[in-house]
Amino acid sequence: MAGSKLRVILVGAGGMGQTHTDAWKTVDHAEIVAVCDNNGARAREFAQTHNIGQVFTDFRKALRTPADVVDVCVPNSHHTPVVLEGFKTGRHVLCEKPLSVLPRDVEKMMAARDRAKKLLMTAQHMRFSGPSQILKRYIEAGNVGDVYYARAWHLRRRSLPTWGVFASRKHSGGGAGVDIGVHSLDLTMWLMDNFEPVSVSGIAPCMLAKRKGTYNRWGSVDPRQIDVEDFAVGFTRFKNGATLSLEASWMLNIQPVSIVNTWLFGTKGGVEHPSLNVSTERDQIQLDSTISNPPQNVNAYHVEIQRFAEAIAKGKPSPVPAEQTLQVIKVLDGIYRSHKLGKEVKL
Repeated sequence: MAGSKLRVILVGAGGMGQTHTDAWKTVDHAEIVAVCDNNGARAREFAQTHNIGQVFTDFRKALRTPADVVDVCVPNSHHTPVVLEGFKTGRHVLCEKPLSVLPRDVEKMMAARDRAKKLLMTAQHMRFSGPSQILKRYIEAGNVGDVYYARAWHLRRRSLPTWGVFASRKHSGGGAGVDIGVHSLDLTMWLMDNFEPVSVSGIAPCMLAKRKGTYNRWGSVDPRQIDVEDFAVGFTRFKNGATLSLEASWMLNIQPVSIVNTWLFGTKGGVEHPSLNVSTERDQIQLDSTISNPPQNVNAYHVEIQRFAEAIAKGKPSPVPAEQTLQVIKVLDGIYRSHKLGKEVKL
């Protein structure tokens, strides 16, 4: 593809479509040639704002446009048909997280990818932040040893999204777990370099969002419009004996209003993300330190798309392999199944 433009069809002109468009503009050899959204007025306005030549309201018609990449930014439950059509028409596919809320759909996407011989990448932007990249290097160098336990929590105080379809199971497939929990779960499993979960025990109830008069920082909440969880917790066991605990919530009564942390505990030391605090021991002396040189001023959304474009141009593997995403989705699906059954489930 040397010397040619990477032509992109953007499907979904909402908030994430805007974020992805800003990121594509940082790739010199890429151009969004068409935008599609089922809201025609929004699609036309988006195209005018970003100087995009073609506008569609039907993704199948949009995918008749000559292009190299389909960028999927529609609600979660609508990812699968767009991804499959993208591969059917011979395009590489970048898809917002979660790739799907169902493992079987991810497997369908992988099979379609293999038939098309194209790249599939989940837009898990947290992997590409400065702290994430430097911490991954530190762990890969053997400084933490074998990671046998991890804690990840992505928590908000009274911050349920009141725009879009976040609270609708029909469109989102789940609540806080698949919206924000997937970010921390993916990051943690990637930092652990462990994608072999074997069982999950979890709960995913709606504890606060449906309570009459509940305060929400982002506007009033109509309990009748919510049919997803506002709180999800899961405990995962891995094939090698390691374990991981995950907490995700939109509405928890906590201070401050947002906490996003991952802690990893290994045989040689412990590390924290994003603070980059390190706890180790030498000669029976406990040592505390902080990694002080992560890449600065890194926009993770920009970097993820730059890496995807680079992988296409240079024939490299997907920066976020779907095989890894499948295991992340198995864990999230396991939390929901465990909640429904009231017991641990095998993966």
